[in-house]
Amino acid sequence: MLDTGDARPAAFAHAFSAAVTARRVSLSWLHRRLRDRANPISVATLSYWRSGERHPEGLRSLTALEDIEQLLGLDPGALLDLVGTRTRLGALAPAQNPFTETQVAQAAEETLRLLDAPPIERTRSLSAHIVSTVDENGMLSSRTAQVLIQAVAPVVQEITYAMMSADNSMRRPRCTLRGATLLRGHLHESEHVYACVLRLDRPLPMGATTMLEISMEVPPPRAGAPLVEDETAAFVMRPIRNLVLWTRFHPDAVPDWIQEFERSPATDGLVSTSLNPLDSIHLSRRDFGPGILGIHWGFDL
Repeated sequence: MLDTGDARPAAFAHAFSAAVTARRVSLSWLHRRLRDRANPISVATLSYWRSGERHPEGLRSLTALEDIEQLLGLDPGALLDLVGTRTRLGALAPAQNPFTETQVAQAAEETLRLLDAPPIERTRSLSAHIVSTVDENGMLSSRTAQVLIQAVAPVVQEITYAMMSADNSMRRPRCTLRGATLLRGHLHESEHVYACVLRLDRPLPMGATTMLEISMEVPPPRAGAPLVEDETAAFVMRPIRNLVLWTRFHPDAVPDWIQEFERSPATDGLVSTSLNPLDSIHLSRRDFGPGILGIHWGFDL
C-alpha cells in the first residue's frame, strides 16, 4: 500500500461531509451563516473541503472552522483536530504584555518564575469566546473560555494560561478543563495575577492548532471585602482574529453603572466608555491586540 503521508486531510473531508449530511443543510446555507458571523467562506471553498481536494489553512479558515463546528452541532475541536499540521503561520508579531503597570508586570514575572512556567509566547490565540456569569451580589462567579490556540514553537506540550487585573483583586478559581490537564497554579500575593500551567492532551507541532475549554468557578470574596465592584476582561499578547466577551448578570442584581475599557494600539492608551446597564453585555473585536478588553461595574451606595 502506498504511504500518502498525513491522513488527517482525508479524515477531515470525511468528517466534514458526514456532519453536513447529518445536519441536513446545504453548503449554501453554511456559507450564509458564516457570512452572518463575519467569517465568510465561499461555497466553492466549502465544496473543495468536503471533497478533500483542499483542506483549511491559514488563520481565516481556522477561525471559520470554530463557527462551522457550532453551526453543525459538533463538539469543539471535532474538525479542527483533523486538519493537517501544514498551517501557514504568516507574520508573527512579537509578544507584548499589554499591562504597563509596574506592579502587575512584576507580579506576572514572579508568578511565572515560581511556577517554572513555559513562556506564554510559545502559542498564540486565534480566537476566544469568553462567557462570564455574575451572581446576585454583583460579583464574578464563573468564567468559561473556549480558545483556539496555535503552536508557534516546535512541539508544544505544556502551556501557560494567565489572568491579570490592574485595579481589582483576583480570587483563586477552581478549574475544569477540556483538551488539557491542570498541572499547577498560583495566585500572586498581590492578587493581581493568577497563572497556571496546563499539559495539552497531545503535543502540538509548530503550526498545529487545538481547542481548549477552560471553566473557572470563582469563590466568594473574603469576609469583610466590599461588594461594590468587579470586572470581566481578557488580554492578548499578540493580535487575535476574533475576541468575544459575554458577561451575564443575575436578573436581580443588574449594576447601576457599567464601563467598557480597552487598551490596544488602536486606542493609544487606556480608554473607558460608559455602557447602558443591562443584564447581558457582550464585547466583540476582530483583529484585536495586543491589548486588554473588558468591563467594570458597580452599584450606587
